Amino acid sequence: MNIFLDANICLDLLDTKRPTSEASVAWYMEKKDDVSLNFFFSSDFITTFYYILTEKRKYDEAKVIASIDALSFEITPFYLAHSDFVNAKSDFFSESFKDFEDLMIVNSAVRAECDMFMTNDKALLELGVFKGMKLVKVEGSNI
Repeated sequence: MNIFLDANICLDLLDTKRPTSEASVAWYMEKKDDVSLNFFFSSDFITTFYYILTEKRKYDEAKVIASIDALSFEITPFYLAHSDFVNAKSDFFSESFKDFEDLMIVNSAVRAECDMFMTNDKALLELGVFKGMKLVKVEGSNI
């Protein structure tokens, strides 16, 4: 099973002071060694992680880089492609969901053939399913 982790889940793994971190870390630690599971996150998130953790949270830059590197070693960064933009653009104008950045990411997760997209984003969770991929929250996820 292929599982794509949204930025908010990855940030939970990188910054344990976040309110949703405890649940995300516990879930990931329970699942990470299951050889039937493959984990992905968008490489596009790396700059966001760095910015939030160094500029907003004021963590040491070298430690942040090392943490992102460790995350990238365990969870495969999946790179955006032009087709993700093209599909997001089409979805943006034809669907009721209007968060273009999220559309880019979920389209890349579909391209990665993910079965599940883990997120804490309420708007994404309301969709339930996107192009056959389940959008779920860590709490209550059934893998």
